[in-house]
Amino acid sequence: MDTIDLFETSVNDGEEFEEELTAAEVLQKMEDSWLNEKHSPELLESKMEIVECMMEQVKTMEENLSRLKKEDMRIPVHRMELQRIKFMVNSYLRLRLQKIQSNIFHYTKTDNDNPSRLTQEEADFAMNYKDNLSEHFNSLALRHIPGVWESAKVTPTPPAPNLSTAVFVTVREDVPGVDIKDDAGLGRDDTINLVKGSQHMVKYEAISHLVDEGSLQLI
Repeated sequence: MDTIDLFETSVNDGEEFEEELTAAEVLQKMEDSWLNEKHSPELLESKMEIVECMMEQVKTMEENLSRLKKEDMRIPVHRMELQRIKFMVNSYLRLRLQKIQSNIFHYTKTDNDNPSRLTQEEADFAMNYKDNLSEHFNSLALRHIPGVWESAKVTPTPPAPNLSTAVFVTVREDVPGVDIKDDAGLGRDDTINLVKGSQHMVKYEAISHLVDEGSLQLI
């Protein structure tokens, strides 16, 4: 019995997660989502349906482990794998919260150019964090400024993720004709073909849509 044998053979929980997957496929999707979120400079689309499916499988694995004999030598190995999976899920959730906190005013201001990628729980957390942070700034400094502070007349651009960050990617599917712009304005724009199995270091902004589509995996 290997680690995946302790899971049920397939997963089909949740209305949003219509595709039927094996436990191994759910685990792989969870790992891919975690790595993408970890290496992306911006908040990505939430994969909570995968998280929920993964936690259901963890619960199944723990129940199956409890039925093994205590002297079974496989138990420590499977428990180690369980801890690895739990760490990955917890890290994924923490990464999202850290990004929200780092650019709180960016992610709480949504428009056509900045659609929300927050879950309802993350949105509630973000608004509460923003209100507390604003109150802290006001009590710490703004209320001590002489004269009348008119915040409506002072609207600096809120900090936003740096989409020009260089990232490493591995190519899952062939992608022809990817445009790479030269930010220095020296006419060194280029068009490259990404071949399946190859790895590249590119500007995130140029390939972010391909990460969302699943053609590229951040590493």
